[in-house]
Amino acid sequence: MPKPHFIHYTCIIIDDDQISIDILKAYIMRMKEFIMVATFTDPIAGVKAISEYGEIDFLFLDIAMEVSGIDIATVIRDQVRYLVFVTAYEKYALDAFKVYGDKFLVKPINQEKMQAAIADLIRRDNRKGT
Repeated sequence: MPKPHFIHYTCIIIDDDQISIDILKAYIMRMKEFIMVATFTDPIAGVKAISEYGEIDFLFLDIAMEVSGIDIATVIRDQVRYLVFVTAYEKYALDAFKVYGDKFLVKPINQEKMQAAIADLIRRDNRKGT
């Protein structure tokens, strides 16, 4: 009997706060279908890495950084399948959706909230047949 085939999703985290990265990374590492490609506290290094890597499935992106996450999203949106903003500031929600963010999570987040957001995005695409 053949083993089931699991879909794997690549992901990158860009956040200028290492503690936030560590928390998100811990949540992601608990999900067997995710491959953590890299994390970045330097937004410019993150943009360069995505450009070199090619398409990423999930980008978890802070907004309030030295280089705005909104500006980063504008530059790399076509290389990211799912763009999930993770920020402490609700006031950026409208801006996040203007640059075609898929989800907007307000810190602090927990494992359940993150998993629900991811499941919602995957379910949405499954309904579309992508």
